[in-house]
Amino acid sequence: MKYFKAQKCDFTKPVVTMGTFDGVHLGHIKLLDRVVKKAEENNTKSIVITYFHHPLETIHKKTFPYLLTEHENKEKLIKKCGIDCVLYLDFNENMAQMQPEDFLKKIIIDEIGAKNLIVGYDTHFGNSREGNYQFLKDRSSMYNYNIELIEPVKIDNHIISSSLIRDYIREGDMQYASKLLGRNYSIRGSVQIGHRIGRKMGFPTINLRPLNNNKLIPAIGVYICEVLVNGGKYFGVTNIGYSPTMKTTRIKEIETHILGFDDNLYHKNVEVIFNKKLRDELLFKDKDELIEAIDKDVQQAREFFERRK
Repeated sequence: MKYFKAQKCDFTKPVVTMGTFDGVHLGHIKLLDRVVKKAEENNTKSIVITYFHHPLETIHKKTFPYLLTEHENKEKLIKKCGIDCVLYLDFNENMAQMQPEDFLKKIIIDEIGAKNLIVGYDTHFGNSREGNYQFLKDRSSMYNYNIELIEPVKIDNHIISSSLIRDYIREGDMQYASKLLGRNYSIRGSVQIGHRIGRKMGFPTINLRPLNNNKLIPAIGVYICEVLVNGGKYFGVTNIGYSPTMKTTRIKEIETHILGFDDNLYHKNVEVIFNKKLRDELLFKDKDELIEAIDKDVQQAREFFERRK
């Protein structure tokens, strides 16, 4: 496949949708569910066209923290909806300059052979994002395909979008972000060797480095969380910030105290799942006052999960 390197997918006249699908939120899921149903009705395959990396990374040529779902997790969530095949475009500078007409003809028609296109209300493609639903509708008879538009999903009169979810995560409102996502937000990362200050205070922590440098980090503060590690799920408390009471490095870190867990996890991969922000990160007058605050955070986390049973 010319535009989808090293990928295989057997299909004939498939049902196709396309987009970045960062977050695979409730709006995306509505679209994906319709694609799956349409493919079943036509006894064919359902296909999602997306990207290994967000197009903005190619266009702006820089790293910046915006990503809601890591590559592997995105594909897992998409296929959980029943999609048969996820194809990744090699979005390079040439692709960024491709005109919408060329994108439609060379990729959607010639490469994929789509006979049914289902797109979201905000679908855009091609140079300057000039390709959209109306563009596809105007050319449907020319290229002999059916086109269907999926209207946006709203919650509290807000259209669910990846950008809106990012805003809530940047504010630390993990509960509302979870409401829009349809699941709790999480970060996958590797455990790094830290300063081991928490262990000396009786609250050992893991220092998490996100697997993807573009991963969006929630607002600075203390969070109730769950941690997936070694095939198990544990409760925890996560501090995102600079630990100003004990450190002067001014390096932002993600540190999690896992309740009832004290194994060595250095250089292992874990996933931290955010439930709720407890408080802002504070500068305490001394170590004892900090220990008292952490002890209170842990107790609140235990009560939170006890109520959830």
